[in-house]
Amino acid sequence: PPLMLAMSVFYAIKDAIASAGKYKKIPILDAPATPEKILMSLNDLKNRFNHIR
Repeated sequence: PPLMLAMSVFYAIKDAIASAGKYKKIPILDAPATPEKILMSLNDLKNRFNHIR
């Protein structure tokens, strides 16, 4: 159960990042999901989303 709890938090963060891009792109995020990696993933998603427009 502790491993499943950690995985659910990781995928909840990944889903929250995907929601920022309206679920049009899958975010790139590797574990551990540090605040810096989350911010880089958000910036990467933003750049990929703006590139499509």
